[in-house]
Amino acid sequence: MVEPLVLVHGDDPYLVTTAALQLRGQLTTDLVADLGLEEFRSSRDLDAIARSIATPPFLAIRRLVVIWDPPQLAAGQRTAKEVELLGTTLNSRLETTAVLVVSRGTVPASSPLLHSVRAQGGEIRLLKRPRGRELRRYVDDEVRARGLRLGQPVMARLLDVAGQDLGRLHQELEKVEIFGAGKGRIKDSDALLLIPPAPPTELYRLTDSLFEAPGRVGERLSELAGRPDLPAPVVVGALARVVRDLISFANEKDRGRNLPPWKEEKLRAHLKRAGEPRLRRWLVQLADLDWSTRTGAVDGQEGLELLLARMATELRGRSPS
Repeated sequence: MVEPLVLVHGDDPYLVTTAALQLRGQLTTDLVADLGLEEFRSSRDLDAIARSIATPPFLAIRRLVVIWDPPQLAAGQRTAKEVELLGTTLNSRLETTAVLVVSRGTVPASSPLLHSVRAQGGEIRLLKRPRGRELRRYVDDEVRARGLRLGQPVMARLLDVAGQDLGRLHQELEKVEIFGAGKGRIKDSDALLLIPPAPPTELYRLTDSLFEAPGRVGERLSELAGRPDLPAPVVVGALARVVRDLISFANEKDRGRNLPPWKEEKLRAHLKRAGEPRLRRWLVQLADLDWSTRTGAVDGQEGLELLLARMATELRGRSPS
């Protein structure tokens, strides 16, 4: 019996990660994990992958090799030759090696990897992020599966949350489920306190652009101008949370806490770009700005624009200090 070759990909990291972990669990149920499972995370070392998938199982019926987010498929980095080499590498696996390739991004339909997987008799699972009516049905199904009875205002907020982040939707539902254990219907007021509103996508674009495209920070900040729901203290707070997360990651407090590989790679890249000493200095500056704004010592918007401009200028210099 030939062990499976499966490619799981799609545009929603939560759906892809969940499906991949479920499949990994199914394929390792009867294995001693330390002996039968090997995982590669964003690895460019195709030789190491080739050796792994060509290694026979030890005291087991199969080995499972999971290849998370192969960089050969990364947007802006992939070349046809690199993708073809990845497909050729997969073709060297033993029949006793199951291989799971996971891409937290949609692999183009014209990709040589898709053709290679099909030619090898593999399975391709494309998971698309639900939208519109499908998203509403997804939220309804998840609420119903947990036996929750929630009012319309709560469902509307959950829909907003799901529209940005399906992973956060499941976290919020778990929180409501724990709170409502044995209580029957949960009051709308209680549920709305438990589930904070979804942050506007403009906030994500601003914080991401600081590390990934600092030259566009001013443009991203202008998108927030005049938003009554996003005064300067809210933006400062969002920036401070991002900086705190990076500092925590730098201290290895968040490593190994089941972070999705795509998120871990993002944190690693942002940390490398800024450097921990600079991040610590920024956190102090953000705290000072927040205090000065709240006490009326400075205009919040002007102070935010000035501080963000300085931060972006520093990152364009790229010297971590």
